[in-house]
Amino acid sequence: MAIYEIYSHPSLVRYKTSVFTKATLFLLIVLALTYIPPLLVAYRSHGFWLKTNTYEEQPNVRFQYQVLMIVGTNTNGDFLAWSTFENFNNLQGDNLRFPLVTAMEEDQNLDGKMDRLNFRLELPLQPSEQVYSVQFILTFSYELFRMSTFIMQSMAYAYFSSSIPGSQFTVNGDLKLHQREPLRHKGLDTRYNIITTLATIAMVRLSFVTTSIAVFVAIQTFALIVIYSRQKVHLSLSDEHNNKVHILILSSWRSGSSFVGQIFSQHPDVFYLMEPAWHVWVSMYQNSAKVLQMAVRDLIRSTFLCDMSVFDAYMHENRLVSDLFQWEVSRALCSPPTCDYYERTDLSNEETCKKHCNMSKFYKMEEACKTYNHVVIKEVRFFDLTSLFPLLTDPSLNLKIIHLVRDPRAVMKSRNKSFHALMRDNSIVLDSNGKAIEKEKAETSNFEVMKKVCRSHIHIHETATKQAPDFLKQRYMRVRYEDVVRDPLNEISAMYKFADLALTPKLKSWIYNITHGEGTGSAFKITSRNARTISQAWRTEVPFAKILKIQDICKGAMNVLGYRLVESEREQKLLSLDLVLPLRKYKFSWLSSDENPV
Repeated sequence: MAIYEIYSHPSLVRYKTSVFTKATLFLLIVLALTYIPPLLVAYRSHGFWLKTNTYEEQPNVRFQYQVLMIVGTNTNGDFLAWSTFENFNNLQGDNLRFPLVTAMEEDQNLDGKMDRLNFRLELPLQPSEQVYSVQFILTFSYELFRMSTFIMQSMAYAYFSSSIPGSQFTVNGDLKLHQREPLRHKGLDTRYNIITTLATIAMVRLSFVTTSIAVFVAIQTFALIVIYSRQKVHLSLSDEHNNKVHILILSSWRSGSSFVGQIFSQHPDVFYLMEPAWHVWVSMYQNSAKVLQMAVRDLIRSTFLCDMSVFDAYMHENRLVSDLFQWEVSRALCSPPTCDYYERTDLSNEETCKKHCNMSKFYKMEEACKTYNHVVIKEVRFFDLTSLFPLLTDPSLNLKIIHLVRDPRAVMKSRNKSFHALMRDNSIVLDSNGKAIEKEKAETSNFEVMKKVCRSHIHIHETATKQAPDFLKQRYMRVRYEDVVRDPLNEISAMYKFADLALTPKLKSWIYNITHGEGTGSAFKITSRNARTISQAWRTEVPFAKILKIQDICKGAMNVLGYRLVESEREQKLLSLDLVLPLRKYKFSWLSSDENPV
């Protein structure tokens, strides 16, 4: 039977559903897995077929303030010499001549790394003396951190001679690294962190044509071996040094650091010094804090190692212990072997110590230091943590850092109270070239200093918590002054545990008495006072307008450190409102536009 089509039409069926379905989710997951993993692999491997690659990093090069100079005064072999090494100078006899030395490092592009060293050395001469040759060595530290944590010591060597005497010698040069083998990509690379070999080899190169000069070079080389033998001993005896614990209380002015320093000073196992770098700043007040940073670091290192000859450059020859800044607050300097007035286990009083121990010889301080297992130094003259990396990697030190901070509003109130005592320090922080701050600019300068202090707290916190190299782990502890005065025994016990110290019953009683007195205290004096009430004094004594200003300057630091901002005068004076936030509740926030770090 035949069949034929009478009529037809196509049928279109459409199915619709919501965008948010399992099918859509599945499609997105498939797309993500298709494209993202290959991109991540390519990025992390720096390219699938990449065999070699290069990157650029500006190293952190800092002058070590170590100099060795030899000047030929005629063509017959007579010379003058000087160095920053005491043993070398002792060997020179009549040939030793002290020059006038100035050194200034410049950060020309303000990126936090030094770009240029301006070094000037002026040598006084007798009327009959002339200069025919000059040679000198300067030492530097060299650090890389981006792809490889690499630290070494290096040097610059310059030499010039002429048959015609001269009066001035100028050198312009660049320090360059010639790398011959790959650096380690993980861990700390210190293969070349040895200055002894470089200096000794360099000394061998200091030669003249005449036989007498050749003999002189041999003497100088021997002198350098003697000088640096102390460093070799330090390395070979590193286990002995590591039995000691070195604690640096890192803080800023008027932050309760004197009180925390006393907590350690009164411990019978601790040799304590308060701000020994004060002598560096007083002696070289024309320079900025950045310029003085390396000199301060070198002084701290020598003090940790109980080498008190480092103070020769900053104090007069026949000095006493009482010539040291704030010496009387150190219990160790008021007890044997420095002074016999207190027993070693006694709690000292600074006024009594000042009265009975003020004639102790300075060399006894070094003897005392060597008898203690713990050396603790409180210092307020460091503004970043990276400058301390050479100390943290030094095999002769077992360094731990306690970073003490305080509410900037309370710090500002205390700074205003003791402004005149801080004028010299303020001028150095603000780099005023040794000029005193004018009276009408006093308040403005105080705020400028606080801005730098708050920046430094952020830099130190960031370095220690977010960018910490392996050698810093377990060796950094941040402490808030407010936490200490609220719960003294628990906070101090934690600090003692960090420093490998035990809290004795006598110290527990002293801590309670010193924090629960009735007095208000005074600047730079540790007396019995109500510490918790004093820590809140700014809320009732400082005008709200100044509070707003300091909050604006230090907003980023206060956020990082866990301090709540006040929005009104009522909040400021409402003492029941707690402005110290629990550490677990605050979050990091970037700096405001006004406090971008340099």
